[in-house]
Amino acid sequence: MSKQRLLLAGGGHSHLFVLEALRLRAPEWRDRLEVTMVSRDLQTAYSGMLPGLVAGHYRHNEAHVNLAPLAEAAGVGLVQSSIVSLDPDGRLAVDAEGRQWPFDILSLDIGSTPPLSQVPGASEHALGVKPVDLFLQEWRAFQSRASELVRPVHIVVVGGGAGGVELALALAHRMAGRSERVGWSLVTRGKLLAGYPAAAGRRMARHLAKAGIALRSGADVARVEEGMLYFADGGSAAYDALLWATGAGAQGWVAQSGLACLDGFVHVDSHLRSVSHPHVFAAGDIATDPLQPRAKAGVYAVRQGPVLADNLLRTVAGEPLAPYVAQQGHLSLVSTGPRHALAAWRGLTWEGDWVWRWKDAIDRRFIQRFTV
Repeated sequence: MSKQRLLLAGGGHSHLFVLEALRLRAPEWRDRLEVTMVSRDLQTAYSGMLPGLVAGHYRHNEAHVNLAPLAEAAGVGLVQSSIVSLDPDGRLAVDAEGRQWPFDILSLDIGSTPPLSQVPGASEHALGVKPVDLFLQEWRAFQSRASELVRPVHIVVVGGGAGGVELALALAHRMAGRSERVGWSLVTRGKLLAGYPAAAGRRMARHLAKAGIALRSGADVARVEEGMLYFADGGSAAYDALLWATGAGAQGWVAQSGLACLDGFVHVDSHLRSVSHPHVFAAGDIATDPLQPRAKAGVYAVRQGPVLADNLLRTVAGEPLAPYVAQQGHLSLVSTGPRHALAAWRGLTWEGDWVWRWKDAIDRRFIQRFTV
């Protein structure tokens, strides 16, 4: 009997659990399945540690999971590339090099990108925080040039959610010794940390002020030109570097493939399976279940991982699938630049160095789990 072909597109958080399950449950699938992972990156950045990496609290390898040893231990072929088109009916994917990847079962865990295309000029003039490796490359290049700056520069971060706030504070902390050369602003369309308890927004506003980051809330960016932001209310702001950390957008080829999508994201059922193509699964940011609407956050990708892994193996075995039930709420741990963090849980907030140590322990435990 010929083996079925499982294609894992992307090396995101959920697929780490798939690699783990394939290693631990090898006898269940080894004789009936051939598995290949196609991932743009061979080292997966753990989103929870990105602010700490930018701030200088972690080295690169401490905040990334190396996919190669995980794949080798699981008996999975690993190819560095990106899937750029898909024919789900013909069960064929094509990568950035033009190589074709036929499959019987497909799992998508390709994350999301800041929706730069929604604001005229943003794609041309702003640096998105994803893909993470490209962002880190640009950030390191800027750091190396910082000592050569002949005049003060103004860096603007667009996005007042946890991701934007953490990024701005981490950048400012790392560059604190050059405060006379670099000025910072954070621009947000709504309130700071909207969706969090009001106290969390007030606390974080104080940390921004302490770090010398000017806050401009209620500022909807209407368009971007070189060196200048223009707001919907008619105002404007000059910048020298523009970083974009707003929301989540899907790669265009996903909706173009013919998969059922909602706002560009794969429409999945409670089993993380495409509602239009039952041989396609999706998890993490790229997946959307309208019956369980949740924010695009890494914590959900982590919780989906074991269910995705189990359902892929159940599919191979012809067994009924298990449901994924999204948690109603989750503990949020938001770093503030130095080794200090804020916690939010069910309307309550705390902060302190001890919260950062708590977050650090959780993050390191995640990395250690997937370190071979």
